[in-house]
Amino acid sequence: MIDYIKKIQKKAGHDLEAGEQILDARVISPAGHALRGAVGGAVFANLGTGAKMIADRRARNIDSAQRAAIEARGGMAADFPTGKCYFTLTDRRILVHSFGAMSGAPKDLLAAYPLTDFAGIDAKQGKLISKMTLVMADGTSVPLEVYKGGGDPANLVGAFNQAIERIAASLG
Repeated sequence: MIDYIKKIQKKAGHDLEAGEQILDARVISPAGHALRGAVGGAVFANLGTGAKMIADRRARNIDSAQRAAIEARGGMAADFPTGKCYFTLTDRRILVHSFGAMSGAPKDLLAAYPLTDFAGIDAKQGKLISKMTLVMADGTSVPLEVYKGGGDPANLVGAFNQAIERIAASLG
């Protein structure tokens, strides 16, 4: 199993606030993105660069369509980063870092959300890719895929719900 928490601490620890603790970290992508990447890789391996260019163009078109669908829903979900990235749950916030294509390490901080921006999370484990849905405080949602390697997504859901409850109790 890949230790994503260690990767975040090593490569993006400077984005943590003083005393902030990482509870869980995963690599995520928009729903449908991971399967397209796998298919595109297989096409490239078997048919060459022409097929790879076609697969890339098709993926960009699908990504644009997904982005348009999310934006049509509006609300907070429209601002959530797209593409493959690191999702880090801390005791205070959600951090989203870009995914280094060459190194596989977290790179730039794309977004930082207080936990109060979220109403809940749902995750279902799959064989290779798990499904996750973030529900924002305004009721909009973001469907995501979680890459295998970070362990059971139920652990992420449990840690997320405990952190939300802790924040809610401290506020009210």
